[in-house]
Amino acid sequence: MLPAITTTHAIPRQVPPARVALKSDVVCQYCFRTLGLASQAIERRTLESRHKCREKLLAEQPAISLPFS
Repeated sequence: MLPAITTTHAIPRQVPPARVALKSDVVCQYCFRTLGLASQAIERRTLESRHKCREKLLAEQPAISLPFS
């Protein structure tokens, strides 16, 4: 015999607060190092532009083309 459901009440649970993170980590997309914390897009772009790594410099180089003959 199947037990009958006696109530339709929800189980009380603690819900985490819905707040926005004030600052988030900025990570280099080329070398995956943490550059710092930024709260706005301007700060994020500043951190990314100041960071110089080998992987980023190699990605910015032009591709080698094959000679046409």
